[in-house]
Amino acid sequence: MSGTNPIILAVDDDTDSLSLLNAALTAQGYTVLVASSGQQAINILGKASPNLVLLDAMMPKMDGFTTCQLIKKHHPDLPVIFMTGLSETEHVVNGLDVGAVDYLVKPLDHQELIARVKVHINNAQLTNNTKAALDSTGQHMASIDSKGKVIWTTEQAQALIANFSSKERNHLQHWLTTAKADDQMEVQQEQNTLVISYIQEQHDGSHLIKLKAQNLKLLTQTLKLKLKITRREADVLYWVTQAKTDWEIAQILDISERTVNKHLEQVYRKLNVNNRTAATGLALNAID
Repeated sequence: MSGTNPIILAVDDDTDSLSLLNAALTAQGYTVLVASSGQQAINILGKASPNLVLLDAMMPKMDGFTTCQLIKKHHPDLPVIFMTGLSETEHVVNGLDVGAVDYLVKPLDHQELIARVKVHINNAQLTNNTKAALDSTGQHMASIDSKGKVIWTTEQAQALIANFSSKERNHLQHWLTTAKADDQMEVQQEQNTLVISYIQEQHDGSHLIKLKAQNLKLLTQTLKLKLKITRREADVLYWVTQAKTDWEIAQILDISERTVNKHLEQVYRKLNVNNRTAATGLALNAID
């Protein structure tokens, strides 16, 4: 393998199985980390960043299903392949339900194991590259199911969602039940306004959304400098771009509607326009 060797975390309470896995994977050029329990695997993941986890389903104290749930909670993009002697459909379904990407039945065919490891590492890399590309263009995306559970996110979207309070999460979950394409909701986070845009419902019933954090202070400063208007006029104009009425702007800025109207008159004059639509268009171009 070229470049840095992918790292695989193998988790099994059977030391003989771990030894065989280590030998087979090392022979293929992988770097192998081993853990003999679910808790040990969690501890390792706090210090290392493997490309894939091979996880035994049946282990004492913390079984593989519980371990997988914990792994996916903190490392949602990390692919997990179950290894187990349990081949009944209910166990296969359970493994996939908790976030595994694949399921191999013991005794393992090491050629098949290596083939699947390669596929899932490559798939994860392609997915991560796509997410990074989306983030780099400001497309902070996330997929959320009907219960509010995050299915996948780009890195920046994950960071934005992590700051949600329980109340904001509940609000988002409720909004998703009725949202349609191009609908938006806003979440205030200190100096930031987080704009959430609904994209579409996925085939699996989850909801694809886009998140964009807007720093209110920075946005109004940009309007002030680019359009050569006063700070207060910029404050009013920003909220005009958010489709707020004069009354709503007055409440937000704690000023009278009459004062809002006076500021808008000055904005129209300075921008050489005569209505809200034209002023909004110039403002949006300035902060785009």
